[in-house]
Amino acid sequence: MFRKLFILLIGIGLYTAWNYEVPNVSAPTSVQVKSTEVVEERVATDAPKFASQYAGHDWYLLEKNGDRTLELVDEDGAKKGQYQFESGSTFEGLVLDQTTRQQVENIGFDEVKSYDKGLKRYLIPDDPSFSVYAMNGNYVTMFFDQHDEDKLKAVLSIERNVEESSDGYYGDVSEESIVSNEALMRMLMNWDRQKFGLSALADYEPLLPVVRAHSENMAVNNFFSHTDPEGRDPFERMNEAGLAYSLAGENLAMGQMSVFHAHWGLMNSLGHRENILKRDFTHASVGLVYNEDNSPFYTINFITPR
Repeated sequence: MFRKLFILLIGIGLYTAWNYEVPNVSAPTSVQVKSTEVVEERVATDAPKFASQYAGHDWYLLEKNGDRTLELVDEDGAKKGQYQFESGSTFEGLVLDQTTRQQVENIGFDEVKSYDKGLKRYLIPDDPSFSVYAMNGNYVTMFFDQHDEDKLKAVLSIERNVEESSDGYYGDVSEESIVSNEALMRMLMNWDRQKFGLSALADYEPLLPVVRAHSENMAVNNFFSHTDPEGRDPFERMNEAGLAYSLAGENLAMGQMSVFHAHWGLMNSLGHRENILKRDFTHASVGLVYNEDNSPFYTINFITPR
């Protein structure tokens, strides 16, 4: 029998997941916080590069001592932030994949509830997937996994002046940053799949027009659903594009502050997590479109082509 799964979560950031399957396819007890000396770092910029939502800054994928990080670098080569995700790596004495949310909260870091940008204040949504703290002149976002004992999974650190000088809640939107965020979303999913011993999801170019078109449809026509105004579900859109598959699924997200927030929101929802970590999926394509208010709409299609 065919199986479809539909989940809708309502909040500041919205998510939905849909999965379709063709049959026969087949902790530490205490945390020590260390002091760090703030120094300006210069980063070699010959690594893989991704445009960011911060004008004049790009993400670079670096590897040090076997650990990968994304480092935010300005036009002068100075490090202005980082995204850290490797299991066992440390941040201010916290150990990723070991330290829990409760342990973080017990330390008493200075939690941030809003960003001030010019004359505007942007409230940070109450989202169980992350908390934001002010630390050493940085805004530090800690991402947690409700489905793995609320452990700390990733840390996003951005210099305060960089965040506060970016444009609005969603930052500086450009065609280059859109393409980069599409690539980063698939990369983030693959990093988590790797942790679970799963193969990476390869890019699938024939899907890209399909997912971008659905994101654009949602952004322009102000709806958020797997079913478009024409009455087509994800699989009908794939079929119309002439795609043959044995397994397919779709995740949707909208309104998250960054691609990192969108990813961890999806990972904290069981329906979306199931799609991201489904062993039998082999490919994925991500389509990102912003509406006139610069709010992002993500369509992620998973597929196992025939």
